[in-house]
Amino acid sequence: MSRAMRTLLTERLRLVPVTPHNAAVLWQMLRQPGLREFQDLPEVDLVQFGRMVASRPQRLEPGAWGRFEWLIGFEGIGEPVGWGSLRVGERVSSSAEIGYSIVQSYRGRGIATEAVCALAAEAFSRLHLRKLRAYCVPENAASRTVLARAGFEEDGVLPHGATVGGHPVDVLGYVLNREAWELRRPA
Repeated sequence: MSRAMRTLLTERLRLVPVTPHNAAVLWQMLRQPGLREFQDLPEVDLVQFGRMVASRPQRLEPGAWGRFEWLIGFEGIGEPVGWGSLRVGERVSSSAEIGYSIVQSYRGRGIATEAVCALAAEAFSRLHLRKLRAYCVPENAASRTVLARAGFEEDGVLPHGATVGGHPVDVLGYVLNREAWELRRPA
């Protein structure tokens, strides 16, 4: 059975794996206003970004490690409205970090929460993870709400855990354990 990354479908969303063929779409999205407010994004050109995407793993299976990304499409909209990612560490493949961002004009519609829930389901069911982690700056109230709605619990402050605007900032850690996810998922 192939364990290639697959397109994820929810009630309103279509999450399409980022590949070398559609990497330019994500690269363009990374340049939209408002996306760097709470996170630093890579300062690379399109060719470099394409190489980065091409070097990522293509198979999402237990024991796989690296960065896996999806473009988030919203019902009836031709262009993606955001992206989500799972980053599995090489040394600890029993947990992963989830990330996401929605372009400014589509925020506040529950898209991020729906996408995070879809990515969590994919991570727990295909990778058999024990936990998912997420991080956000304390000032990002919208992201904190997304994580709470998706079942994540606050897990403390990580001093200088990220860089925003070229400066180190503290971040809030969040965790979703497999057991908590299993209790929340629909039967």
